[in-house]
Amino acid sequence: MDQEIKNCKQCKKDFVIEPDDFGFYEKMKVPPPVFCPECRQQQRILHRNFKTLYKRPSSKSGEMIISMYNPDVPFPVYDISEWWGDDWEASSYAMDLDLSIPFVKQMDELFKKVPHFSLMNTKSTNCEYSNMTLRSNNCYLIFGCIDDENCDYGHIVWSSTDCTDNLYVYKCELCYECMDCIGSNRLIYSEECEACVDSIGLFDCRGCTNCIGCVGLRQQSHKIFNQPVTKEEYQEFLRNYPLNKKESIEYILEKREELRKKIPTRAVYGSHNTNVSGDHIYNAHNVHYSFDIKGGENSKFCFTAKENNEVYDGSFTIENEFSYQILTCANSHNVFFSHLLTDCNEGYYSQFCFNSKNIFGCMGLRNKQYCILNKQYTKEEYEKLMPQIIENMKKTGDWGNFFPIWMSPFAYNESITNEYMPLTKKQALDQGFSWRDDIPSTTGKENCAYEDLPKDPKEYSDEKLLDKILKCESCGKNYRFISREIGFYKRMGLALPSKCSNCRHQRRMDTRNKRELNDSTCASCGIEIETTFSKEKQEVYKIYCEKCYQREIY
Repeated sequence: MDQEIKNCKQCKKDFVIEPDDFGFYEKMKVPPPVFCPECRQQQRILHRNFKTLYKRPSSKSGEMIISMYNPDVPFPVYDISEWWGDDWEASSYAMDLDLSIPFVKQMDELFKKVPHFSLMNTKSTNCEYSNMTLRSNNCYLIFGCIDDENCDYGHIVWSSTDCTDNLYVYKCELCYECMDCIGSNRLIYSEECEACVDSIGLFDCRGCTNCIGCVGLRQQSHKIFNQPVTKEEYQEFLRNYPLNKKESIEYILEKREELRKKIPTRAVYGSHNTNVSGDHIYNAHNVHYSFDIKGGENSKFCFTAKENNEVYDGSFTIENEFSYQILTCANSHNVFFSHLLTDCNEGYYSQFCFNSKNIFGCMGLRNKQYCILNKQYTKEEYEKLMPQIIENMKKTGDWGNFFPIWMSPFAYNESITNEYMPLTKKQALDQGFSWRDDIPSTTGKENCAYEDLPKDPKEYSDEKLLDKILKCESCGKNYRFISREIGFYKRMGLALPSKCSNCRHQRRMDTRNKRELNDSTCASCGIEIETTFSKEKQEVYKIYCEKCYQREIY
């Protein structure tokens, strides 16, 4: 089939469906999309809340718990340990299928009956204040973490240890205020770096050690602002610009920014790829219009994914195959239009299901098969009813789309959507989303001014800091420290943060390029390229195509 231009049903912008895309949709037996890739992504992640947490009673025990769901949601919420208990069964909420009623309405009715878990903490311990964690231990306010230990304050921190305040880091240790860094140790205030150690304020460096404020270096040591220094000069710089002074960090980052404007910047970031397009893609093959990818092949329109194969439109997913329009699914095959399926096969329009297969419109099932609306059927009955349900959904215009936005339990500003696709309250309401004005926070409870805190890291201690309630210098909301965090700042010789964790996170998100590809031309050879750098940033930095960048840097 030839390329086709369609008009998005939501934003009304044109988008292109390529011949290969049609081949994928035909193979998966799903219709071509009626929404553009950006709107499809927006609709999916509207159903995902990372870091808006509430104190509320458990619907089972009545005990106060931490939950991603506010107390007003129209469904029961269990503490995670209660949800995984053996004294209740999701199949007890089974509903009879009624093909005279829109299937989406029946799904919504079921989803409002079945208990939801308060947080998504799978195979994790001591992560009560983190959400969307997998195989992690002792993590605090980490959101979207996999295989982490002793990490605090971060978003998409994977396979890392003893890291604080990071965004999109992988296989890192003792890193602080880093973004898009891989395999690094004792790295602080750095971006787009790989295999760097004991360094400060780097940008786009590889294999560097004991470097400060450098840009575009490869396999270097003892460099300051890209200039060679002796070990003695390096130590002298650190004595003159100690890391526990904010002015030192500001100076280093200002000098780094001056360098960035002079040194070539690659159009997109990634390595060990063949035939890919997007940004922050590593070890992938034939992956297109995708962002923040670690491994995988033959996929498209994926956002924050690891080792996906033959997946279109996957968000925050790991180790899935032959799937379409999925959110937070893991180790699953042939799953479609579904959310939070783990170890599942042949799942449609289902969520919160584990180790199940051949399920349609199900919620909360474990170790089940051939179920519709949580009701058990024989294999023959299931296979007979499935095409009838699809026909029902085709008539209502729901087949082929993710769960509709009105089914999301989260307001726009509660969900992760507002971080990747920010809208004002008016914009969100005008586009049909909901908004919540009472996002949890405290103000006016401070009992100490930031200026009165110890300045010397040697003086940091639980006795001096644990009881202190501070006022964020940016938003005015209260925040405080935890014991491991205090020990981290002391060990690393860092200043105590003067902003709350939300504002620190927002600064990192604002710094990072948006997940969109813009047309540009290589500043060296002039060929047409795509980049996530905005038109405004293209005027500031020298954006090079990959070939020119490699020639210049290496």
